[in-house]
Amino acid sequence: MRPSRTTLVLGVALAGVTGSASAQPRRPVVTTVAMVHPTAEAPPGWDLSRADDVLARIGRAATGDPRRGALEISSALLAGVEPHVAAAGLDSLGVLARPESADAILRFLDHRRVSLRRRALIAAARLHTPAMLRAIDARLGDSDPEVRAEAARTLADVADPTSVRALWAAFEHEAGSGLGSEGTALLQESARALGARGSEQDVDRLLTYLRRAPFGALARALEASLRRPELPNPVKLRVVQAIAGIATPQARELLTRLVDEHRGRSTPAIDAARSAVSRIQ
Repeated sequence: MRPSRTTLVLGVALAGVTGSASAQPRRPVVTTVAMVHPTAEAPPGWDLSRADDVLARIGRAATGDPRRGALEISSALLAGVEPHVAAAGLDSLGVLARPESADAILRFLDHRRVSLRRRALIAAARLHTPAMLRAIDARLGDSDPEVRAEAARTLADVADPTSVRALWAAFEHEAGSGLGSEGTALLQESARALGARGSEQDVDRLLTYLRRAPFGALARALEASLRRPELPNPVKLRVVQAIAGIATPQARELLTRLVDEHRGRSTPAIDAARSAVSRIQ
């Protein structure tokens, strides 16, 4: 009697089992699915309904593996947590400065709470990506003046030349506000950013506003430019001469600070400042 097809297949299978019996037993394969991007769900083991527990987990995540920590904290923020927890999470994402944080930070840059938008701005500045810089630029037009000023302050710290155009737009929009001798907070911060990070042409352009914009805001910008070691001496000399031309007590005070900071040094700009201080009453 010929064996059936089923009998043959079964025999082959049993032979394979018997043949492998003498070999070493295989170790079980354990597959771990790692997070590759943040989700809008609580990370495994996180109970988002317990604020104290989430704060503790954020603290641990921020001091462990940076990539995993950024993913877990971002996922928790995207899933939804209480405002004070979100604030702590954004602060930690800023410290970690990981690209995995981008989705959560971008989400909070549009948050309805002003305090969280400001924290998201600070975290965004740490990433230094084109997308983040564009998002910070957009906050120069935020509905809240504190957020607008924070955006300008952040761009000054980032020192990215691509943001200069946005800073000029903010500065010129605020230059005619006429709010006293200081101007708005956005005017002050955008001017300071341009003075500290702008090109030689940007500094020269600021000088054209000396009699058109609040002097207090421009004073911060021009002081920042005079402190830049890489700015050529001819540019600094033009700055000092333009300030001296105003010949006001505020101008004299600014030049006096410059002289005091560089006591004992001699450059064309400092020498011109000393001469102007002795002239202006």
